Amino acid sequence: MNRMIDIIPGKSLAGINLNDNINNVIENISSIYTIEINDGIIILDNGLITIGYENSGSIYSIMCNEKFEGKYNDKLWPGMSVKDVLEHSRNQVALGGCVVVDGINGIGLPLPEGYDDFENITDFLSLDFIFKYLSVFRI
Repeated sequence: MNRMIDIIPGKSLAGINLNDNINNVIENISSIYTIEINDGIIILDNGLITIGYENSGSIYSIMCNEKFEGKYNDKLWPGMSVKDVLEHSRNQVALGGCVVVDGINGIGLPLPEGYDDFENITDFLSLDFIFKYLSVFRI
């Protein structure tokens, strides 16, 4: 597991794979991370990584905060500003509560609660707004 940099849209983040069973993941990472277990969510290292899973145990999303050191193709990373997003992508759409750029499915920057649609990303977010998280999710 490479906890520092691996981000694969629609597949994995930090070596944790979507659709894997959360119990198997916990078993594999318990010596690497501090783990907080909540209903349907596992939080690693005080929010460095957050894993969402279904009642069956299947992982449906993996999110990292701005302390995570990885980037996806120098295009997306946690801690980006709106200005960064505009400079590193050609188009931006709101999809499932995230900003998805350049049609790259399975990865996005979660929008603030209540902002799930926009025509232009700057319609309601200033250029210096920081996206604290990046999410990898099922396609």
